[in-house]
Amino acid sequence: MNKKLIVTAMGLVLAGGMSLANADVKVYGQLDVSVNATDSDVGSNNATRSGTPPVSNNDGTRLASDIGQNGAGYSDDINLTSNTSAIGVKGSEDLGGGMSAIFKVEWDADLVNGGAFKGRDQYIGLKTEGFGKLVFGTTSTAYKSAGSKIDAFYRTPLQMRAVGLQSNLHSGKGEIGQGRGTNMVRYDSPSFSGVSVTGTYQFNSNKQKSNQFNAAPQDDDPYSLGIQYKGGGLYAAASYISTQQSNKAEAAQYIVRYDMGDLSLHGIYEFDDGLITAQANNGRGQTGKDSAGNSTFNRAGSSRDDGADIWSVGLTYKIANNLIGFDYGQRNNSNGKNNTDNHRLQGIASNAARGGQVYDDIQDYNAWRIAGYHKFSKRTRVYAGYAVTDYNNKGEDDTFSLGMRHNF
Repeated sequence: MNKKLIVTAMGLVLAGGMSLANADVKVYGQLDVSVNATDSDVGSNNATRSGTPPVSNNDGTRLASDIGQNGAGYSDDINLTSNTSAIGVKGSEDLGGGMSAIFKVEWDADLVNGGAFKGRDQYIGLKTEGFGKLVFGTTSTAYKSAGSKIDAFYRTPLQMRAVGLQSNLHSGKGEIGQGRGTNMVRYDSPSFSGVSVTGTYQFNSNKQKSNQFNAAPQDDDPYSLGIQYKGGGLYAAASYISTQQSNKAEAAQYIVRYDMGDLSLHGIYEFDDGLITAQANNGRGQTGKDSAGNSTFNRAGSSRDDGADIWSVGLTYKIANNLIGFDYGQRNNSNGKNNTDNHRLQGIASNAARGGQVYDDIQDYNAWRIAGYHKFSKRTRVYAGYAVTDYNNKGEDDTFSLGMRHNF
């Protein structure tokens, strides 16, 4: 039913757009499917001893969920995945006086499982040459936008944010610091001698009254700011994001890329003041409980710890229609940054008698990636690569991916 409605809506948009003499409407998309082999010796259990609920370890060893970035671990397996395959409609209308109305409506399409369409960037707005662009709806934060500029394998299973070379602030969709913000206003300035600025502001829709069973959720409006420079083979950016929640709820990053003909060098450093920790550990103790009171590891907008800085450096080299790249990076841990090492306090916050306190510490790791692609044409390519995320004392996650992409 959802698919029929989407197709009908797209048809109406196209029909309406084509009828306007001064309108420009385009259907576009990206199809990407890969075969992925995962090999993990990071356990999927959240405790070392059984119980109901599971009893936390008290011997100083790490819980599997301490690893953060990839959740609570995954099983060895080989599977097909549809990697943010998408179809969309975008366009503009000349309003005169140098002003245009713009819009974009894009949906994620699951080519492997045939699942329902899910919304991606979807917004409407205005654009002028002198003022810039102002849009309303769902789109990327200023923090996320810069990250894709240094990732040659963006929107594949080998993308930097998926293997630990960038933080989870570059992924997801929502109102608590995810990469794609909902309920958002975004402004992009024109370029002045290569310099431009970006700002976003989100209206938190999670406003409710407290009652005898639940406290009112925080009604804080996230925002992000960014500045970029592009010129002479150099791209440099700095950005900041905050959810304005209590505890620690901020992050900042510096990004640079320098192109020298076929060789390109890049790097990123992300400073964690709580928000990387909150997103990387999927919000342990912050939000999300099942009927038994167990954490569902949903992401959070703040944490009690910080210091999980992430940095990575890399290079790519082009040879005709081919590109090969290598990256290496690290993430610091956030253990004890609030003067308490919380990882041994695993439990259930809603029932202290059954579990005690919750925690939001995450573990450090090293990560690296080697990958390459071959372009058959401007629109079609194949790619392959191998990535490793090696956690300090909890094992490693290995991923091999072989995929194909077509743009239209």
